[in-house]
Amino acid sequence: KPMETMRMNRNLHLGKLSLVMVVAVALVAAALLLRSESIVHALEGSKPVGADLGDRVMANGFSEVIEAVSPAVVSLAVSKKIPMSDIRMDQWGSSPFQDWKWDGPGKPPEWFWNFVPKPPTKKMPKNFQRKFSGVGAGVVFDPDGLIATNYHVIEDAQEISVTLHDGRKLKAEVVGIDNLTDLAVLRVETDEQIPYAEFGDTENVRVGDWAIAIGDPFGLSKSVSLGIVSAMGRNLLANSPGVPLLQVDAAVNRGNSGGPLFNASGQVIGINTMIISPSGVSAGVGFAVPSSLVEDVVYEIQHNGRVSRGWLGVGIQNVTPDIALALNMDDENSYGALVSSVETGSPAEDAGIAVGDIVLEFNDKRIDGVRELSTIVKKTDPGSDVSILVLRNGERITLQGKLDALESGDPNAMVAPPETEAHSSLGAAVHALTPELREQYQVGKRVEGVVITEVMPDSPAAKAGLKEGDIIVSINNNPVKSTEQASEAIQSVVESGNSSALLLVADGKGRQLFIVLALS
Repeated sequence: KPMETMRMNRNLHLGKLSLVMVVAVALVAAALLLRSESIVHALEGSKPVGADLGDRVMANGFSEVIEAVSPAVVSLAVSKKIPMSDIRMDQWGSSPFQDWKWDGPGKPPEWFWNFVPKPPTKKMPKNFQRKFSGVGAGVVFDPDGLIATNYHVIEDAQEISVTLHDGRKLKAEVVGIDNLTDLAVLRVETDEQIPYAEFGDTENVRVGDWAIAIGDPFGLSKSVSLGIVSAMGRNLLANSPGVPLLQVDAAVNRGNSGGPLFNASGQVIGINTMIISPSGVSAGVGFAVPSSLVEDVVYEIQHNGRVSRGWLGVGIQNVTPDIALALNMDDENSYGALVSSVETGSPAEDAGIAVGDIVLEFNDKRIDGVRELSTIVKKTDPGSDVSILVLRNGERITLQGKLDALESGDPNAMVAPPETEAHSSLGAAVHALTPELREQYQVGKRVEGVVITEVMPDSPAAKAGLKEGDIIVSINNNPVKSTEQASEAIQSVVESGNSSALLLVADGKGRQLFIVLALS
């Protein structure tokens, strides 16, 4: 009986436990049901990040895309003669390579030394010119043989050879150039149509989109590199600060210039044009002219032989906090483009614009600074009547004028000689010394160079102690008297692989001091 009693008690206990478990399971089920309903209600009208991306992930790579678009990519070989005075030591030798350094393990192989440029062995006459060969890339955008590339790739070319996808080499002629966007159009004559690429719409490009670069880095034709779009709207071209470049992290090196940048659908979204790198080789920071702009430019060149833009004829600079303070401008109204010079006979002079005016609006559009005014002037058709709101001695005045044409074929012409970044590695805006700037910064007549009009925060220039009003007399002992010379000097230092530049800097009274600038 004790055993039977124990068995009955255990059964009773198990029965109660089972009942408890059933109730618990029921409660859990009810709770889960309620929670699931609350989740459903909570997710109505919203989706988690990446919810719809699964069916769009390209798991098999980009081989099909690359196979499809590669026939539209061409290789360029450019021959030009360079005066002896302009030849750097790293340009000797027939190789397109420059700044040779062996980065591999151990000692460099024998073939490496066959490409290393060698200096001349005898003294050359002053007027000696040496034939120099360079490489680049391009993309066919019209089946009748029209090719888009960079202007700087074919600049001063005496002969241009194009290698097509099937290996044929054809001579190319220049249809037209647009130095402000660093673009050019070439034409080759063929008996049949050539595979061509389609331009994509840059307006649909977003940061994070795939970017496929195809070109001839270091002469290695049809090299492909992959990355993403890192940023949009970078303004880095010295002659045209209003050009919004695409930034990509796909590897771009010498020889990629002029080559296309494709999206994952095989459309051209840009023409690779420049890099920023302390070593001169890819550091994952490349830039391309966006396809929407490329398409407009090449269409103009194809049908008119050139690109015409509006021209105002003023030198301008940004309204810095110091300038705003000197002009008693309050914080809310410290904007606009300050006029530092007015060209004789220009539309600006005819409209009554004066040195010291601050352009606040152009055709009823607000002007925040140099880039906005430069961009809107270029986009306005030549011959157009324009309305310009300026601030003069604290008074707002509306002026009327008519724009002239700026022809893109003139490498020395600019929409407005603005203060421009001598080079992004410098981190300072510079301007040629005009009489107005000499007066503004109290620079003596004997002081020559370019004046710093703005220093970017945390830039190499700022870290070196450079400030607004300093005069850069020379860079690595090369005198500079214009923004172009300053840009070329900095670019030369970057391309040479040096991580620093020696600047001779003067104040307004001519007192000079050498400063070492660590480049970014």
